[in-house]
Amino acid sequence: MGEFKQIQRLSQKQVQKQVQRMSQKQIQAVTMLGMSSKDLREQIYKAVDDNPALEIVSDPLNSSADEFDAYQRRNSESYSTKSYNSGKADSNQSFLDSREDRGETLQQHLMSQLNLQRISQDEYDLSKRLIYNLDKNGCYGSSQAPETLIDKTRPLQTKEMLVRCMEMIQEMDPVGTCCKTPEESLYVQAKVKGDASELTMFILDGRLELINPPQPERVLKNLKEYRQKWHSKTFAPFILLDKLTPTKEMVEESINYILSLNPRPAGNYYSDTVQIDFEKPDVILVVTKEDGILSEDNLSEGKICGGKNYYYQVKYASGELPVIKLAPNYKFDKENIDKAKSFLDLLEYRENSIVQQGSAIVRAQKAFFEKGPGHLVPLTRRTIAAQIGVHESTVSRMSSKNNSRYIQTDWGAFPASYFFCSGVEEISSDEIKSRMQQIISEHGDKNLSDSKLTQLLNDSGIKIARRTVAKYRSQLGIKNSYLR
Repeated sequence: MGEFKQIQRLSQKQVQKQVQRMSQKQIQAVTMLGMSSKDLREQIYKAVDDNPALEIVSDPLNSSADEFDAYQRRNSESYSTKSYNSGKADSNQSFLDSREDRGETLQQHLMSQLNLQRISQDEYDLSKRLIYNLDKNGCYGSSQAPETLIDKTRPLQTKEMLVRCMEMIQEMDPVGTCCKTPEESLYVQAKVKGDASELTMFILDGRLELINPPQPERVLKNLKEYRQKWHSKTFAPFILLDKLTPTKEMVEESINYILSLNPRPAGNYYSDTVQIDFEKPDVILVVTKEDGILSEDNLSEGKICGGKNYYYQVKYASGELPVIKLAPNYKFDKENIDKAKSFLDLLEYRENSIVQQGSAIVRAQKAFFEKGPGHLVPLTRRTIAAQIGVHESTVSRMSSKNNSRYIQTDWGAFPASYFFCSGVEEISSDEIKSRMQQIISEHGDKNLSDSKLTQLLNDSGIKIARRTVAKYRSQLGIKNSYLR
């Protein structure tokens, strides 16, 4: 009997398990998906260097020299350290000479005025980030959205402070910088001058197409058509044209005034953002609103239904990446050709995957893309992953908070991670944190406890637990009331 029990204990069991292992190509695809543009750029040049079946078609950064030749020189064993250091020194000296020849930068000019302002440290630091976020036209429309420049670890840096800082910079010399577009800059210039007519301000307020072409008779006709079209809408409110009857003289005055303004006030300066302390955005997606009717969403093509007469188009932005293709004259080595095709497939997978994820984000956060910041809804990476049929980690590689991947929208460029937020009763954590910062700012030096913050939030209609308030407070970098 004892022998039988021993045999039982030593008996074997056959267990069937299903184990999924990623192929080498799948591993490469996932790795490439998480690469920044800078790292991927190096990877592309390395692939072209190693494989004669690939060639570079164009490179957005290659404006004055052959960067691929430079890459080969940097990686060639025959390229001596002495010659490299000599070339680098000459390059640096040329760069410094060109900076001196070009004179004061826009950022230097604005910073010299900012240094004279009597403002708090929070306002100064936020204004500095705004100044170094401006492009060559003095606008921020092609750069990071101003809202993303707020340091959320500093509770006094609120949206209200952001508006004050922007208005202060807009009034600096040259007047009209720190606007989203050159058109908005014209409006700001007229507003600061304070001598424009009502009709002029009406046209400048997003209606510049009314003076195209700038002929008084044509503009009068445009104004009349605009008024008729406006009131064809249901419950359309009254506008200036309802109480004002434009004349030819009034229109001529407006045209001359608008033409006297400068749509690019920063034209006498060149933009230099190398001194700023935040990383350059790696813009990977551009979302635009297109005219047309779309019957259903098409994530693979980046098309998302919008209103009745428009839809959202999500496009992959190659940014600083070079464009490569199969070398047409290379037909000798099948192995190299297969490797080249495989590498191009990986690039295509990365692009398609990013577009598909971005499209799912647009669909989930449609209120934001319609109305702008402050209209996010709770969204997790797991939700997006489930919608497009991928693992949550795949979505995380595109939208990690530790990378600089951005999505360009009509409201500016926002980090991909910005669109993912938890929430309480359909209110996003981003909105709750913003409200917490506002409450703390309104109470000034009073050290509000977590319990008091919870009560004030509940009174404002945000039902939230004290422990959740404590968690959000910690994420904002705000110490508890005993340590403040």
